[in-house]
Amino acid sequence: MNTAHVDNNVVNRLNAEWRWLCDRPAPAAQVRGWLIEAGVVDEQTPHRLDELHDLLQQRSQEEGRRFSDAWLTVLLERAVSEGEQAQLAARVVVQAMLPGAVRMTRRCLRAGEEFTDVAQLVVAALYQVVRSFPIERRHRQLARNLRLELWHIVSRELGREFAPSGEELPGEKELREGSVADPLAQAEVVLLANAAEAAGLRKAAEPVEELAGARGELVELLVWALAEKHLTTDAAAAISDHYREAGAVEDLAAARAAGVSAAAIRQKRRRAVVRLRAAAPLWAAAA
Repeated sequence: MNTAHVDNNVVNRLNAEWRWLCDRPAPAAQVRGWLIEAGVVDEQTPHRLDELHDLLQQRSQEEGRRFSDAWLTVLLERAVSEGEQAQLAARVVVQAMLPGAVRMTRRCLRAGEEFTDVAQLVVAALYQVVRSFPIERRHRQLARNLRLELWHIVSRELGREFAPSGEELPGEKELREGSVADPLAQAEVVLLANAAEAAGLRKAAEPVEELAGARGELVELLVWALAEKHLTTDAAAAISDHYREAGAVEDLAAARAAGVSAAAIRQKRRRAVVRLRAAAPLWAAAA
């Protein structure tokens, strides 16, 4: 297992850099001051950058888009300028969006591609989006619009077009008009379905909807394990077929199709599960 490969990927480097930044009082004082001055938070706000970041995320979840838009506006207005303050503001926004970027990376992976290579492209696109976001024109639903811009760049660069050139993503019109619909949620499921099909884990005729929820998380992990060469295609398929929510393949039927015993099918799956469990911490570490 190549742990050095994962430890050196751009996501882990960003997380290490973030921990270093959070250990220094000056960046936190600056970001905290911006937010207090704008009336987004008060003097009771934490003084550490990581604690401030967590508070912003928590309140965004609890209070919704209005609070999220408020603090993102403060930072994006600075991030699109030049200088050290702009770099700091952009860095905080990038960290807030990093989990979503990791998820996008995983769902973009295809067989034979390296997580590190795709993550490098996604993170570069993320910085581009944050540093060039037209905040003066698009000042509502900022988190969602940032993700949408990121999706457009990444899909174009990787050739993962969700729709033919010139067509909108499903729900994009509603997004611009202020609807609560999230086109990225649908786009990400279709993206994962395409990656799973390319990896041999899904047939084209199977419903895309089955890749929502826990089933989608499992397939996402299997696609990553294939791309990182922790599993063979046969091993990944053995797990995927057995744990399929919409009718798992029976061991006896699978054994007959493969010309082996049911016991051999079960043993093969057990070995694949052991390898997947060993690799799973590396998958989680990237987030």
